[in-house]
Amino acid sequence: AKRASKWLQLRFFADSDACVEALRADGREIWVTDLSQAAVCLTNAKMRLPARLAVVIGTESTGCSPTMLSAADRRIYMPLHGFADSLNLSV
Repeated sequence: AKRASKWLQLRFFADSDACVEALRADGREIWVTDLSQAAVCLTNAKMRLPARLAVVIGTESTGCSPTMLSAADRRIYMPLHGFADSLNLSV
């Protein structure tokens, strides 16, 4: 994790609304991970990455917050192959 700080800029917010507001002010498109039928596969060949993107990854047990889901410009899911049925994130 110490080396990851070269590529990351960490910011902390009082709540999800403040985070969404800052992302919008920065011109970011917000993509949120979701397992609903509304989500599009991240590897979809027709999907193009926007110039400024924020990807929100929720918790394993409850996923993303309702605030983030409603703020999403796009809901996405990441396909998993093999025996895995969850994704663990670390930096």
